[in-house]
Formats: sequence, structure tokens, C-alpha cells
Amino acid sequence: MSRAPLAALCTLSALLCASLLSCVSPVGVRETGPIRIGIFADLSSTGARDGNDALKGAQLRVNEANAAGGIGGRQVQLVTRDVKQNPTEAVKAFSSLAQEEKVCAVIGTAITNAGLAVSPVADLMKTPFVSLSVDERVTTPEWKTESPDVVGLVRQYSFLIQPSASQVATAIAAYAIDHFLVKRFATLYDSSNQISSIQARSFERTVKSVGRLVVASEEMQQGTEAVPLALIRTAGAEAVFICGSVEANAEAAKEVKAMGITAILLGAQSWYAPLVDQAGDASNGAWFSMPVSPDDPGLAKLATSFSAAYGEKPRVAVIPGWDAVGVVLAAVQRAGSSDPMKVRDALEQTSRFKGLAATWDMDRKTHRPASLPVAIMRIASGAYLTAEQHFTPKAVKAAP
Repeated sequence: MSRAPLAALCTLSALLCASLLSCVSPVGVRETGPIRIGIFADLSSTGARDGNDALKGAQLRVNEANAAGGIGGRQVQLVTRDVKQNPTEAVKAFSSLAQEEKVCAVIGTAITNAGLAVSPVADLMKTPFVSLSVDERVTTPEWKTESPDVVGLVRQYSFLIQPSASQVATAIAAYAIDHFLVKRFATLYDSSNQISSIQARSFERTVKSVGRLVVASEEMQQGTEAVPLALIRTAGAEAVFICGSVEANAEAAKEVKAMGITAILLGAQSWYAPLVDQAGDASNGAWFSMPVSPDDPGLAKLATSFSAAYGEKPRVAVIPGWDAVGVVLAAVQRAGSSDPMKVRDALEQTSRFKGLAATWDMDRKTHRPASLPVAIMRIASGAYLTAEQHFTPKAVKAAP
């Protein structure tokens, strides 16, 4: 080879190396500028109260971080999108936040369908998605209630931070088995609602696992619950797990009272406010579980700063918003970077995260918190009372 071509080749090689190096940040270069976190929620539709509460919790956590000097000296910014109840809008919001706003992670609404729509997009865009949903399928789309220990596919960029739907249902089943002299259970659920179906099947599985009986499993009927409840009464159920919407649960409770059914009423998170307002006295005596109680000490920690910022007391939906920002910022700090891929890796390694209601680890196999406690509530004299703030189901004994 002549010297001229060799020299030209060396020059070209040097140029290519320089070009490649210009695309890579030198090791140890300090990242500058704000740490941007995206959040989308229902801020103006039927779920607006909870959506705005979660947003307020998130913003309060951002304010606290900035007041303390930020993360690594960098201020934190929250970039918001209103998606109402629309999964399509949720996908658009996520895409905009990830691609245009260049956020390090996106916090998503508790609306199940939105979480299911966004989670595969998060994998494609390689941007962490911290969902406020309780649906296991957001992180593990192949998960099934009949085989809950089989994880299947895991969405690599999606994470949950609350007790899952099945955990909440399993908890009230375990509590009822342990505390009430009940051997014959029934479920009343909404087959058109995936969370309702998941919770009914999880409740039934827990009951059967200890030798108790599920004597009836009935679907809700729009307009009246008299027919399925009559079947449940005929089957001799001593306790009924009712897990539809707030409105459907309230109607079922009123029908139970009208029919003179004496079975204990059990439920999950959709028995919380505003159910008492809709069901009236018919809800008295019911027991239910939910991710966190309204008098959890975690809310008391926020009371002063929250009231100063928003002029009201914090409600339970504030907690997941506050925790979501907290877990993202902890991941950024641990990663030493706001690069989305590095934040994802750090989120997966979350350990001993101090949330408002509990301290928890991220299960790396499911991308959901491991063994989070739930609250056990009861309704008496038209009021919500906390039976146990932090209940974790223990192994229950089979019926004699």
C-alpha cells in the first residue's frame, strides 16, 4: 500500500474516532440543568379529585426536594398532563413527556386501562413508567389470578408502588377467615371490570386455600342486584365479598338490607368514600381493605406542609403521588444521573424505600413492591373506622 492511501486511511480513522467520541459524554462529566419528571392523571373528569390529590402530593414532594437544595444540587421540575379517563390520551401524554419534554421518568394515573396501554410504550421508548395503578398486569401482562406465582413477561420499564389489586382482596379474605366465625363465603363482582374480576378470583382463591367454602360467585346485574343476591342467600353464604364500583357496591348494600340478608358484607378499596353517602345505613357493619387508611401516620406527617400549600387536609390519594416522586428521586440519586435508562436500573434496585405509609423493597421479578401492608377498615354509624392501619396477611389455618 502506498503512503498516500495509508495516510488518507489514518486520517479517516481519526475523524471517525473523533466523531464517535463527540457522541459520548466523557466519564465523570457532571450533569447540569433541572431533573424533569413527568406526571399524567385525570385532572378534570370523573376521577379528578383523586388525580389532583396525587398531583398535589407529587408537587409537595418536589417542593420539599428543592427546598433542601435539590438532588445533587439540581432542582426538580414536574411536567404535567391531563388525560381525563382516556387511555389513548395517556399514551399521547407519555410519548410527549418522554420524547419532547425529555423527562427522566413518567408517573401515571391510577386508571387501570391507561396503565395497561402505556406500559408497552414505556418499553419501546425506554423511559421508566411509575404507575399508580393496582393492576398486576401493568408490569406483568401474562399474570393470572389462578396462578399468581407464575410471573411470565415483565415490562422492563414499568413499576407499581402500591399494594396490588389481588393483595388488597387477599388481605380482607385472610382477615375475615382469621377474625370471623365464617365458613361459607360468596362473591358478587362486575365481570366487565377487570379489577373487580381479579379481586373476586383472588378472594375466592384465598378462601379455598384454607378449606373454607365459596358457595356462590355471582355477577352484578345493572339496575338491580336482587337476583344474584337471592342466589347468594339461597346458597347460605355467611359473608359476601362485593367488589364492583362505588355506585354498584352502594346499590348492592341497600338491596342486602331490603332483602333482610344477614351475611357480613366485605369489600375492597371501592367501599371507601363516597360509598357511605350513597348507601346510607345499609353500609353499616361492612368491612373492607384498602391500600392505606385515611388516618395513617404518613398523612399526619404531611398535614402541616400540605395545608400550608393547598389550604386543606391531605386525603389518601396524596400518598401514592408523594411516594412516586420520592422513589424516582431516590433512583436518580442512586444512579448519579437523570438518564432514563440509568434511572430504570436504579428503580429496579430500590431497597428499603421509606414511603409515607411503609418501608418497602422493589421485587425485581415483578416490578411491584414486596409485601406491602394494607389497611383494614369498617363502617359503623355512617363513619369509616380503621381496624388495622398496617395489616399483612399471615398464614391462616384450614377450617377444622
